[in-house]
Amino acid sequence: MNKWNKFTKTIFIGLLLLLLAIIGLFFTIEIYDPPKIRFITSNEQSYQAENHFSGLQCFRHEGQIPLIDQTTFRLLVWNLHKGQDQDWQLALKDFSQKRDLLFLQEVSDKQKLPSMFSSEFFTSLYVSAFSYLGQQSGVLQLAKFVPQLYCSGASIEPWIRIPKVGSAMIFPLANGQTLMAINLHLVNFELNPKHYSQQLATMMNLISHHQGPIILAGDFNAWNKKRLTLLKQLASEQGLQEVSYSPDVRLRFSNNPLDWVFVRGFQVNQATTIETTSSDHNPLLLELELITPPQ
Repeated sequence: MNKWNKFTKTIFIGLLLLLLAIIGLFFTIEIYDPPKIRFITSNEQSYQAENHFSGLQCFRHEGQIPLIDQTTFRLLVWNLHKGQDQDWQLALKDFSQKRDLLFLQEVSDKQKLPSMFSSEFFTSLYVSAFSYLGQQSGVLQLAKFVPQLYCSGASIEPWIRIPKVGSAMIFPLANGQTLMAINLHLVNFELNPKHYSQQLATMMNLISHHQGPIILAGDFNAWNKKRLTLLKQLASEQGLQEVSYSPDVRLRFSNNPLDWVFVRGFQVNQATTIETTSSDHNPLLLELELITPPQ
């Protein structure tokens, strides 16, 4: 057998293995359309579907919701890497202490975080758009408050067809405003950020209808200049300010941070990141204080 035949055979075997891998992936992945939502809260009243926002599933509670009278909020933003890394439970318990809101990405349903933190957080919102070998992955928000409204949305990764998801909750404040908290995991495997832009635009449309303070956080996969420019432009159009960190040890690709927090109506009292081996991402820890609205 000459060198050309050997090369052809090698390429054929490689393509065959790739095809078998794709077929295997097809039969082991289940896509949820629309995304699956698991919402748990201490409020016993029901939430009704509200279809005001294109591309999102939203649900509103029409009754009275306990008002939030605090003005300072402590946050954790962290991609958990599906709990694949050592001691993630201990690290999460440590990082979540004295936090009011948790914005978590790449959360597996097998981690059972809502039950793990049920005594600390009144509300959990888990959104997943696919499962692999029976294991779901998605985004999770945990809150010490009860929302008036919650939403979910998804966008397909154009190459691998596995959706990325986002969630949002709106909480009533004692000062008459409402606080919107959004947790996003944005499309990753795409050179031209078409689907990336669409996923961002869907959440920005939700933000455009909100008058009060906002926290927009998550794994934005902003790994090149085009994505960063788009992200910052859309955030700026909605009056959102980028949060800076000291120290800043966020996970980077080509020196571009992947995890971000943008806020509106808040003063940043503290924002830091911590190196850890309990995930491939490092956690973001923040303390925000509401800016008193003008009378």
